[in-house]
Amino acid sequence: MPNTEYSKLKLLYLYHYFRKYVAAEGPGDETTMGEMMAYLNKMTGAEFERKSIYSDIDRLNEFARSIGICEPDEQWIELEGRKYKRGEAKGDLTSDEAKLIVDAINATDFIDSGLCEKIKGMYPLYFEEGYRSVMSHDNKQVRKSSMIYLLANVRKAIQNEEVMGIEYGYVLGSGISGTTSKTVSPMGLDFKNSRYYLIAVDNDAVEAGVSKNKAIRTYRLDRIKSARILKKPFIGFDKKRDSVLEKYMKDSLNEFSYSGSDSRTILITLRSSDEKALLKAYTALTDEMKTKLLTDRADKGELKFYVESGLVPPFFNILFKVCMYENVDMTIDDPEVKAAFKKYLNKAGKVCRS
Repeated sequence: MPNTEYSKLKLLYLYHYFRKYVAAEGPGDETTMGEMMAYLNKMTGAEFERKSIYSDIDRLNEFARSIGICEPDEQWIELEGRKYKRGEAKGDLTSDEAKLIVDAINATDFIDSGLCEKIKGMYPLYFEEGYRSVMSHDNKQVRKSSMIYLLANVRKAIQNEEVMGIEYGYVLGSGISGTTSKTVSPMGLDFKNSRYYLIAVDNDAVEAGVSKNKAIRTYRLDRIKSARILKKPFIGFDKKRDSVLEKYMKDSLNEFSYSGSDSRTILITLRSSDEKALLKAYTALTDEMKTKLLTDRADKGELKFYVESGLVPPFFNILFKVCMYENVDMTIDDPEVKAAFKKYLNKAGKVCRS
């Protein structure tokens, strides 16, 4: 065997071959000595004796055990008949996990879709049959959008406990309008309904006398026009942060509950003689916001549950949608909410009458 520069890397090429071209499960989960020799010849330009490759496989198994790829009493690469197979390496993604990540990326409109190609490049055997994601791929041309940079800055601020100044407004077309300057102490990120949300303490509210527990707010990242780090005291919870966040997320039934001091818990009852219509109406509401079920008597025509929300138009939009289901009656156990919803419906009626 010629002692070429590349032949010295034979063991590393063999390790790469088993990681990338031999699957731990499913199609492509076995290889032959001939295929290994052909690959090594292609990569190094050298011919290798079978005996040396046997020795290399033994060394790879020792290496795999030493770094925890497999258990101390296991073989990572094994000969079964005339075929070589490898076990699943600890930390590797399974085929289903890799495809789930690709689907999630394709379903998110602000993530660079080039990330899908990286995942496929890491696990080519999982995708060699022409896998087609069930999700839409509208973000195919997106490249390093401002959202990616904003996320990076927010994560850094959370990690370093740095105060951020944000310009927070309303999405209008491709821009953000009607912005308000806010000073916040980031606590964590949430992701739901295909959007990222920043959970943070409103520093201005705390300075105005609101307790920091009640000054926690949620901000949609796609409504943040700009963000910068401020040299101001960070308002945090020290080691209690995770437990405070957990309680906040548990108590906050949806993003509208984060809208400020008018947020409230509202008891809603749906009634119908048609169980299927009742469940459809309830599902229409839960598709938009979280609920806390109080009484499940759907088979008897009644569902009682709590929602938490401020008196904001998106909440009334959801209530209006529920009202449109035939043979379903809705009762709101809060006079102020009922009055505000009636005002909303009257305004909608004016549009229809004009």
